[in-house]
Amino acid sequence: MDWREDETLTAQLRVMSRRQRNQAAYLALRRLQAPLLRIAMPADWGVAPAVVDSLILSGEAQMGGENDGALRLAIAELCAAPLFESEIEPEFAESFQLEAINGWLVFGDALGEMGEVQAGGLIGLARELADYLDKSMENSLAVAEHFISNGLGYFGTRNLEVESICHGGILTAPENEVAASSEVGRQLLDVCDEYSNQLASVLIKFPKD
Repeated sequence: MDWREDETLTAQLRVMSRRQRNQAAYLALRRLQAPLLRIAMPADWGVAPAVVDSLILSGEAQMGGENDGALRLAIAELCAAPLFESEIEPEFAESFQLEAINGWLVFGDALGEMGEVQAGGLIGLARELADYLDKSMENSLAVAEHFISNGLGYFGTRNLEVESICHGGILTAPENEVAASSEVGRQLLDVCDEYSNQLASVLIKFPKD
């Protein structure tokens, strides 16, 4: 299995509607959100917790295709932070935060026009960061041998499992039922959050330079 050139993912994105691709892309970002919520950002980045909370809440509304005005405003507030005006040499956990923030900017640019390339890029971001974490861990958690043979560690494996659950839910449920308030939507959010919190728990333990 080549998770960077994944024909199965390409086929899924091809049959998804624009709204479904939006949902899949959002859920990929959801898998990266715990580092933004649980790990304090450097003060000189100037990113207020309230801005992050607004970004997360307005992003969640995209699950049901709600008006994206609030999300655009949250992204504009984020972009006003000093973070974007300075050169940064991030610590390990901070690099995940920066990648997640960049993912939100891509998501915002694609609102209303979420194509296969944009959605695939955000899903790929979640895959890349999972693999990056696995390769940076001195003692990666044990996984089944057939996953090891594909070059994947714990987080790479688990992210693909969660991704598969998300895409399966999106493609099999009636399109107007995949919202944050729906049973399907809550299940998908819960499985993403479980993964994301585990990701953050490991990142918190990484020593700083």
